[in-house]
Amino acid sequence: MRLFIYNIIVYLILPLTIIKLIYRGIKNKDYLRCWAERFAIYPRNGKSIWDKRKTLWIHCVSVGETKAIFKLLEELQKKYPQAHFLITNGTPTGKKVVLPQNKNIHRSYLPYDANTLVKKFLNFYKPTVGILLEKEIWPNFITQCNHRKIPLLLINGRLSNKSVTKYLRFKKFYAPLLNKLAKICVQNISDKQNFEKLTSHKVHVMGNLKFDQTPPKDTKKKAKIIKNNLMINDQVVIVAGSTREGEEGIIIDQILAMNMKDITLILIPRHPERFLKVEHILKSKNLKYVKRSKGSLLKSTPNFILGDSMGEMYMYYELANIVILGGSFFDYGSQNPIEAIKMKKPTILGPSIFNFKDIIINAIKSGSAVQINHINELPAIIKKLCHLKTQSLMIKNSEKFISRSEGSSNKALKFISQYF
Repeated sequence: MRLFIYNIIVYLILPLTIIKLIYRGIKNKDYLRCWAERFAIYPRNGKSIWDKRKTLWIHCVSVGETKAIFKLLEELQKKYPQAHFLITNGTPTGKKVVLPQNKNIHRSYLPYDANTLVKKFLNFYKPTVGILLEKEIWPNFITQCNHRKIPLLLINGRLSNKSVTKYLRFKKFYAPLLNKLAKICVQNISDKQNFEKLTSHKVHVMGNLKFDQTPPKDTKKKAKIIKNNLMINDQVVIVAGSTREGEEGIIIDQILAMNMKDITLILIPRHPERFLKVEHILKSKNLKYVKRSKGSLLKSTPNFILGDSMGEMYMYYELANIVILGGSFFDYGSQNPIEAIKMKKPTILGPSIFNFKDIIINAIKSGSAVQINHINELPAIIKKLCHLKTQSLMIKNSEKFISRSEGSSNKALKFISQYF
């Protein structure tokens, strides 16, 4: 009955998704592409390759999740060289992430969770096993896979205290769904405890796949080119990574208050549709800035750079002396700190960390990151982190922290191999 009500709501909302795609498409043209995939419209003659071999389907909603499967996907390909791998995404930025080149790796958007669309998707691709990442709990996909006896695993699962409170309000709806999953594998003990509040299913701790990520091979080369083009030599480079609405302005103000001429601030908004808005903020403050997308050779070093590109976060962090992590100064719950710490960069976070609470607390305890309670504390902590002794210590702490946290891809591989 609850699933029936859910489906009524889904079908009522479904026409509105077209309006939403068009609206988002005004700022990002990629939302206007590949609608057939989003609505499960497939070619009639395209079934043959899916009928012949085993297919492992992995759903990664966006950029972070897609990058997180790199190591796991490599290991899966080694173990199952004849298998097909279907990687689905929910966002254009996720789909644009470059994966290893292999004729057996296929990309698509995941259709909306409407019953008829889900059936079409499963009929066309015929996955042998399905993998959902983090907290992609889609009722119709779970129900249909269970009905067809397709093992569906939740890998790299996470559920914050804030999220579990919302899920508990609808426990009678979510508990039966979670019980239909073949396996639930989560990042840490806190996630395990939260999932166990919702399901009688045995929950396994596997660690976080994102710790197994490695920077692209050309990261240092690209960073060197940018450094030369932008005349960055002895400046303190501060990267504000994955910033959210409202954060850029207050970070800029604190940097200006320091009145240090040898600082270069690189601002990288979390969402590409905000690039123009952040540029307006820089203009409104009458600041001289350059855009990464222009990338031409300069005669002098800019104090402000707008990182208006996607998929280059490792390159930006390679340039940095200090990282300020976005999403942590207002109630966004922070972005993931792993990339910055992986690059051994002293990392500053604000008070809001609920999305990655356990990782961040452990990073702070290890001495790999520092947290401030208010944006006004930023100048003092930056000055402290500018000291070479402090930087050197944090780099060593980061190396130890990352080393202790790696290895989750191998654990995930063992869980998947039980079904594939």
